Amino acid sequence: MIIDLASRCLIAIGIVFVLVFGLVPMQPASTVSPTDSTADLRDSGALEAGREEANRAEGGRVETARVQLVDDPVTGEPEPEDRAARRPLAIVIENHPNARPQWGLSLASRVYEAITEGGITRYLAVFGANDADRVGPVRSARTQFLDYVVELNAAFAHVGGSANALDLIEALRIKDINQFWNARPYRRIQAPNLAFEHTVFASTTALRVLIGRRGWSARVSLDHPAWKDDPAPGLRPPSQMVTIDFSTPAFRVSWVYRPSFNDYQRFLAGVPDVDAATGEVVSAKSIAIAVIPRVHGRTRIGEDTWTFSDIGSGKAWVVQDGTVAVGRWQKPSRTDRLRFLDAAGGEQAVDRGRQWIEIVPPEVIPVIEPVAAAR
Repeated sequence: MIIDLASRCLIAIGIVFVLVFGLVPMQPASTVSPTDSTADLRDSGALEAGREEANRAEGGRVETARVQLVDDPVTGEPEPEDRAARRPLAIVIENHPNARPQWGLSLASRVYEAITEGGITRYLAVFGANDADRVGPVRSARTQFLDYVVELNAAFAHVGGSANALDLIEALRIKDINQFWNARPYRRIQAPNLAFEHTVFASTTALRVLIGRRGWSARVSLDHPAWKDDPAPGLRPPSQMVTIDFSTPAFRVSWVYRPSFNDYQRFLAGVPDVDAATGEVVSAKSIAIAVIPRVHGRTRIGEDTWTFSDIGSGKAWVVQDGTVAVGRWQKPSRTDRLRFLDAAGGEQAVDRGRQWIEIVPPEVIPVIEPVAAAR
């Protein structure tokens, strides 16, 4: 009885199996899609390879996405087009001994250095393709920097300024980011025994956010010198040093040539000038020295000031590649670019990379040793 019942159950199960799986066609195992995409990737790769092969057979070229690089108009170095075309950002950085080491100078595309009051030098650091999270200490504007801001069509970051500088900024309609009225991109970072005026820093990224909000972020086109490549290592002289005594020993600058890098390291007051942002000694590919007369005076509120006659021309040196070219600087108007001409009157080609422009009065005479003439 039990055996008969079990037999009937087995027969019933077999009938159900036939009805279900017999009526639903099974897909052959060889055509079942895998649970992952390996086969799809393999088929896609084969298809792409076939397309490339067909393209080659037809004499075509396989296109791949590339970042378009162009010459940066300030340094000449290859940069992505969108970064090379963005508006330069010019920041006033102080050089009081208590403010050292400064932050961000080794990330600037170009730096101008000039005397202010009391024999103290100050910098105008121009940032192009590079950014720096901390730049400074940022200090007040002076008139001797404004014509370079104008020729670069740069946005200008500073903390206040002399009365004549502030008047001129407004008259020239400079794209101004005075910390007095635009505090957000700046921050105070205090340190023990450090005077309050040495504590303001800025972020180039934050400054560029403000530039965008002001509607100043349109691409700019800048005139620039002809760029040149470095000489072969075997053509570089073994040494060279440039020394500029701006005033006291605290502001004595030396540039020491490094043939292996074809650049110049900067020494200030007899010690390496280290950028606190990177820990690196500040360096430049080329140093241009312009002798520009200055006149002492007072602002409308009685401040001590110097006015530099930087429209016109005068004596100049261009130091690069371990050599020096003696010539002249030329700047016909505020909006014209400061040019450096050789003895024949042609414009000097410049090495690609960071440039440092030393603005010296006639009484400051640079010493260049040895004096190897540019080829």
